[in-house]
Amino acid sequence: MNQERIAGEFREGMPFLGSHLWIDFLNTTPVIKGMALDLIESDEAVNRWAVQANIDLSASDDSDSVADLHALRARLARAFDLLAASKPVPRETIDDINKRIDRSGMRLNLVERDGLPILEERVMLVGPPVATAIAWDFAQFLGHFDPERMRHCANPACTIQFYDIGKNNRRRWCTMSICGNRDKVAHYRVRKAGTAV
Repeated sequence: MNQERIAGEFREGMPFLGSHLWIDFLNTTPVIKGMALDLIESDEAVNRWAVQANIDLSASDDSDSVADLHALRARLARAFDLLAASKPVPRETIDDINKRIDRSGMRLNLVERDGLPILEERVMLVGPPVATAIAWDFAQFLGHFDPERMRHCANPACTIQFYDIGKNNRRRWCTMSICGNRDKVAHYRVRKAGTAV
């Protein structure tokens, strides 16, 4: 698997705002106009999400189970909150992640670029493609994360979570184009109503 980020906050209407694949996976239960959605509710929906997440489904003979992905998502949602609070992740979660990635790993490969040999690291994932890619991303995340950068959107009606990769670590909203602008408009209306009295 070569997991490159695809640009764009929303792809085919799906949010990719988490800054890490496993957090984007958590965000597959957004609330849109007051209605909770499940973006991985069926095999077809899983495939659509995987394509937008740049997960190569053809690279594996295994297939993902919707029920297994829902269980993984619930387990990782709990882990997100624990990590953000600087608390340990349950042993069962670590064991589950290890089981999912135990046959996967980094492979070194020489490739040629501009006539010169370059040593390249490639992630080789073995197992159900979506669950394995999510588990691998989560495992890598644990090696370098800062709990203070793990957040829920400041809009209480929003369910999006993210990891703030900004230099100043001041991100409050899932995206300024939606929740941030709503907050600005609400504050503007309050100020305008206060001056009109």
